[in-house]
Amino acid sequence: MTPTQLSVARTGATAIPWRVVPPLVSTALIMVGAGVMGSLLPLRFSAMGYSPGVIGLFATAEALGFLVGCLYAYKIIAPVGLERAYATFAGMKAVAILGLHFADGVPAIVPLRFLIGLNAAGLAIIVESWLNALVPNEQRGRVLTIYVLVYGLFFGAGQLFGQNLNVRGPELLVIAGIATTLALVPMVAIDVRAPVLPQGVKLEILKALRTSPVSVLACLLNGLILTAFTTVGPLFGERIGFDQRHIVMLMACVSLGGLFLQWPIGYFSDKVDRRYALIGLGCGIVAVAAGLVMVDRQTPFLLLAVLFAIFGGLGESLYAVGVAHANDRAVIADYVGLSSTLLFVWALGASIGPTTGTFAIQLMTPRAFFIYVIALTLAFTLFTIWRLYRRRLGQTAEAREEFLAYPQTSPEIYAWLPYHRESAGHASADAAADTHAAAARAPAPAPAPAPGDGETPTIGAVPPTA
Repeated sequence: MTPTQLSVARTGATAIPWRVVPPLVSTALIMVGAGVMGSLLPLRFSAMGYSPGVIGLFATAEALGFLVGCLYAYKIIAPVGLERAYATFAGMKAVAILGLHFADGVPAIVPLRFLIGLNAAGLAIIVESWLNALVPNEQRGRVLTIYVLVYGLFFGAGQLFGQNLNVRGPELLVIAGIATTLALVPMVAIDVRAPVLPQGVKLEILKALRTSPVSVLACLLNGLILTAFTTVGPLFGERIGFDQRHIVMLMACVSLGGLFLQWPIGYFSDKVDRRYALIGLGCGIVAVAAGLVMVDRQTPFLLLAVLFAIFGGLGESLYAVGVAHANDRAVIADYVGLSSTLLFVWALGASIGPTTGTFAIQLMTPRAFFIYVIALTLAFTLFTIWRLYRRRLGQTAEAREEFLAYPQTSPEIYAWLPYHRESAGHASADAAADTHAAAARAPAPAPAPAPGDGETPTIGAVPPTA
């Protein structure tokens, strides 16, 4: 190969394919719409006269819709294909968002929030299926990082965009609906090669508990406290006397803190036993929550913004470090199923957290939510300490997984082969090549049994493309 050909080959191997741009642009538009609603919907429902407990039930309905979507959206996708399914999910989500303007009463709002969550899960599954098919193995780490940044940055941008919108009027719903509808353009009007259709993922909660109970509880805790705070936070700010602009800025600090603090925390967790990192996260969350118990309207806004950002960063890292710790203790064949199970555990916590958190501030004081956070996090931290010392003696060294900041979107994200497993992949490829060479010299084997002749199909997410 000439030097010019070698240079071209290297460029082709390292350049991110342009076909990933439409799914990323579509994700950005979806997250702008979600961000606009994220902080303003609780304030809108509060202005409509609903109690915090009822507002929490609305959020729980959306989280349950997301959970159902992760489990069963592939059944909608399979008969019609990804393009039509994406148009269906985006269209139905936009309709559900706009329908909130006309919804009057709990019986109308709950099913609409459920539909928003269900369709959000379907959209994430399809986008991640496309990215999984379009990205070569050696580029998955970079594209995953870009995807996480797009996901977080545009959600935060959507939040900030809503600072001055009238929560009582239709503006916020119209903007969210427009952004969701525009997400159809990159994915439908632009020629994007459709990948393999996603399949269902088998849940193995007991196996996950046997592999790493600490990881299961870390993901559950993330859903119980941080996801709940997306609903409780605006109501907390309102009840201690902040105006809409300051509330939106504080909630954007939570989102952006959760986005940017994950990487330094993850880097630290690569250097130590991840249970030490999880203990540190637990202690940090308890300390920040204790500080937030004491805030009031006279607290300097800058200090409150820093506390909210740290709370978001530490809380969000619970999930990512928990998944990394579980993968440290699992075999490669279990990574996708285990991580997907942890996603469902998180979604379960996200379904429970908003209701318990909002009822806490309704029945007691606005600061009661942080007492709830302290109690749950302290229990998790003490359990992790107990597990650490219980397993310390006689424990063999674990194979370490390099930290990756996975978003809580859909099981398809875990079908990506992270770049740090490439060495193992190349070794497997070399072994496979030797096997094929030996097979070529051997007599032809008997035909493989046809599907259905006693063979059980594998249930999992979309297999990564090489």
